[in-house]
Amino acid sequence: SGRIAPIGCTGWLIDDPARQFLTAGHCMDNLSVVDTMEFNVPLSNGDGSWNHPGPEDQYPIDPVSVQFADDGIGNDWSYYGCFPNTETGLTAYQAQGESHILASAPPAVDGRDITITGYGSTSSPVDPTWYGVQKTHTGPYMHFTGNNIGYQTDTTGGNSGSPVLDEVTGMAIGIHTHAGCDGSGGYNNGTAISHSDLQYALAHPLGVCIPSTLV
Repeated sequence: SGRIAPIGCTGWLIDDPARQFLTAGHCMDNLSVVDTMEFNVPLSNGDGSWNHPGPEDQYPIDPVSVQFADDGIGNDWSYYGCFPNTETGLTAYQAQGESHILASAPPAVDGRDITITGYGSTSSPVDPTWYGVQKTHTGPYMHFTGNNIGYQTDTTGGNSGSPVLDEVTGMAIGIHTHAGCDGSGGYNNGTAISHSDLQYALAHPLGVCIPSTLV
């Protein structure tokens, strides 16, 4: 998983043929030509302002590759790709060496653990140096209806786009998109990996998402 800058969302490498990325659709609404994926993100400053990794860990997003929907809970997803690094010539996958495996569909709800890793914001009493830096939490799987999955796994702003990982299989079952936990039995929400439009996009890649010898 990496940080999308300057938007402040989370994106993650997947096991498509070109080894590119998924995130939340609302993270792509205002995409600009300077947006990048960042890996090996350092701690932030004492006031919470970001520090960026070196240029060797930044990958420009290809606007032509972006496919997305931003239509609320259960219909919020994006499939996109990045150009190779301008310093090393490597793709993000070549440099990171791993990608998430996509499940075919979420499992039935059974209370299994769901893990979310992303670049969420922080507030007191959490040290502000962790603002926008990679953090992980695990909690129970609570809901699956239509294209919406729910889980009591802690997230904050900046976790949007994070992979929703099934701890039983290790596979990604969805994309985290919306908050919902309020301490009264609610749950946070994501788009199921089986969403038909997302699956269509994955089967019809654009730009650098089209398979090549780069992977």
